[in-house]
Amino acid sequence: MVQKFLTLAKFSQQMGMGSMRVMTDVSAERYWTVVSEMEVESIEKHQELVRKSSEMKEIQDAMKGYHDLVDHGRREIYQIEK
Repeated sequence: MVQKFLTLAKFSQQMGMGSMRVMTDVSAERYWTVVSEMEVESIEKHQELVRKSSEMKEIQDAMKGYHDLVDHGRREIYQIEK
């Protein structure tokens, strides 16, 4: 899963989505947690780029089978307060 997210991060940055950090949990009860974090210009721009990226063969190939590696997950979207 980590390798898939690192590959996705490379393509995402090339598309102008911004940089993505991929982190793994090394301290909690369950050590199999992978987190990806991305700061984006706006939610709308991010959604547009996600739609475009889902049509790219390179990304489809990189993410193929990733659901087989997932036990459960969630998405959290935060707004940076200034």
